[in-house]
Amino acid sequence: MKKVLLITALILTTSASQVLSAELIKSPEDLEEVFNNSFYESPVGPMPNVEVKYGNQTKPVRGMPLFKKTRIKITNYLREKDYKNYQKLIEKEKLEQERLEKEENDELNKELNINFKNSKDSKQNNSEKKKEKKDSDNAEVSSESTNALELEGGVKQQVTSNDVVLDADNIDYDDKTLDIIATGSPVLVFPPQKVTLKADKMVYNQASNILKAYGKVELIRDGKSIYGDYLQINLNEENAFMDNIETKAAMMTVRARKSEMEGDKIILHDGKFSSEESYILNLQSRMIGGNNFNRMIIDDEDRSSISDEVGDTAVNVKVKDIYVDAKKNNDVITLKKAQINYGDVNLFTLPSITVHTNKKHEYFEGNYPEFGSRGKLGMFLGPGFVFDTPLQDGSSVKIMPILNNKSGIGFGGLLKYRSATNYTDFGYGSSADVFILRGKQYLDDKLYMQYGANSYMEEWWFGPRMPKYTAELIYHDKTVVPSTIGNGLDLNFRHRFSFGYMQNNDQNRHGESIQPADIGTLRTRYMAEIDQALLRYGNREELKYLDLSLVMQGSAALYGTGDTQFVGRIGPRVHSQYKYWMQDIGFFATAYQDGTPMQMYDMYRYGHANVYIREALRVHKYLTLAWSGTLTLTGDSPNGEMFQENSFIIALGPDDFKINFGYDWVRQQTYFAFVVAMDTKGSSVSFDKMEIKNPDRLAKSNQEDVELKVYDTENPDTSMKKNAKKMIYAEVIEIEDPDKEQI
Repeated sequence: MKKVLLITALILTTSASQVLSAELIKSPEDLEEVFNNSFYESPVGPMPNVEVKYGNQTKPVRGMPLFKKTRIKITNYLREKDYKNYQKLIEKEKLEQERLEKEENDELNKELNINFKNSKDSKQNNSEKKKEKKDSDNAEVSSESTNALELEGGVKQQVTSNDVVLDADNIDYDDKTLDIIATGSPVLVFPPQKVTLKADKMVYNQASNILKAYGKVELIRDGKSIYGDYLQINLNEENAFMDNIETKAAMMTVRARKSEMEGDKIILHDGKFSSEESYILNLQSRMIGGNNFNRMIIDDEDRSSISDEVGDTAVNVKVKDIYVDAKKNNDVITLKKAQINYGDVNLFTLPSITVHTNKKHEYFEGNYPEFGSRGKLGMFLGPGFVFDTPLQDGSSVKIMPILNNKSGIGFGGLLKYRSATNYTDFGYGSSADVFILRGKQYLDDKLYMQYGANSYMEEWWFGPRMPKYTAELIYHDKTVVPSTIGNGLDLNFRHRFSFGYMQNNDQNRHGESIQPADIGTLRTRYMAEIDQALLRYGNREELKYLDLSLVMQGSAALYGTGDTQFVGRIGPRVHSQYKYWMQDIGFFATAYQDGTPMQMYDMYRYGHANVYIREALRVHKYLTLAWSGTLTLTGDSPNGEMFQENSFIIALGPDDFKINFGYDWVRQQTYFAFVVAMDTKGSSVSFDKMEIKNPDRLAKSNQEDVELKVYDTENPDTSMKKNAKKMIYAEVIEIEDPDKEQI
């Protein structure tokens, strides 16, 4: 019975899971990285990150790392231990107070010279009376002991799955058919499952143990409804089916001609998921040179859309079969014979595609082919095959045989591991005869480990750097002091502490006049940045914007060889827009002492004075030109060149569907990316059959919830007496870190 009645929540959960990723997907880049990231390699594939919105901010969705969970558990244990010790101290003080009061009362009795004899007689009489009463009570208990049952502990009421509550205007019973017939707005409530069934008419047959509902049928659970014309539940075989179902979840409406439930499966026939509300789905690849011209303010009248040229742009997918397997730690969705239509155009047909995601849908991975470019590996292309792994809850690994082109055509393979708290890419290409590795493991909200080999690694405002291999533990935190020198003029402080081991790069990629050094050593580095906003002005109607700030940055590094590196720089940073010309310019005056033993890897390359420039010009509503560069003005860069970064982008297409081409002269790499801002209204997924296996586990995580606890010490006695410590769940309400301390 319980399985049957779960059909309401399960179908609703299914429909919600289909749209969750789309609902949360935004740009894969934070705007703060515009100034810090230069182009270093294309992503492995056009895979958007999943982000969730907190107020006006977005933050990547991530599960709770094991380190953080352990930290919270230890913190809760220590807090509870301190709380209990505090309770014991209070109890000890209370007993001591009672002892002192008793001694004081005894002393007072002596001083009043109480008549001991009268007191003794009185006590004796009281004792005799108590003894008589006790004997009488014992006699009564003895006489009733044969008829009384002594109970220990609490009395519990067991609620079985067959308990139901029926409310109807008319209830009739047919002696011949053994039917119980309820009419007049009947409502059937199943308390154990928290499910309510409404219909125009309900019929329950005692002989067959079958429940039927007719007319406008509505199943309700957790405030969500699913509608149909007819529902039948066989309580003996625990199966059910429903005709013409319809429900809404998030921005999707789900309809199906018929639904069935057989054992651990739910099957929908002739169904459709459709989006009836407007929602902009933003997909964007990494921008070359940190240039993000999508920040440009555009007048609504000047915006362009692909629908202006091709008409209807809704994405409609026709699928023969959809299979959803809700495993213990993963949800696996397979589409068979999926035809993808963009407006009236049939784009392509996929024979089969399978997508793996964890229970919270924090990431997804599919068995589709991928292409891209990676530093030493070069261009690559290959199919993908995804498998679930037991290493972490909801983790998966994707294996890709590839063709790569670095110095000719070669063969190789890529392996991508994904979980809610980890990503790792590992690969080999025979054309370059090189292994690559890049990964990040989150340990806590602000603590993570990054590791790699022959790949560009994130080094904050130093820019991406490529070691031969590295493994580094990093703590990165930031805070905001609002309106320090004026309304809206905030001070942003960020700092980063790292410790790890790295090997110097064995290839001179910047044309510098330095000798190669095959050395590996430990490095401890501290970096900090203060960004004080000085001026902010914006006029959207006139397409004018100005943001001026003063930035101070510093870095200090100590190497295992005893060498040191110190960098300090200061300068203004400005972001401006006039009409359709947008630019970001920053200047830094720098003092540094660079004694790094790994010059090819992490030497400071920008000299005593440098400027970075990001320019974007909207020439036409279908054409935008952009350029980015970093220039050393003092002529003291290690390679003697002025340009340390130099890249160019051409963006073609309307605002909601751009194709970007670019070239990086310093690294001699081409660039290709896309920007899609699609309105999901009118899009749909129709299917002949949808089968959900183990629906009671769909999108439901087995991970233990962990919350940071705060004990109430103001009312300790009440908490102890009730044996239920009062706890207040702490929320982190910081502007920069809105996550609760919980899974």
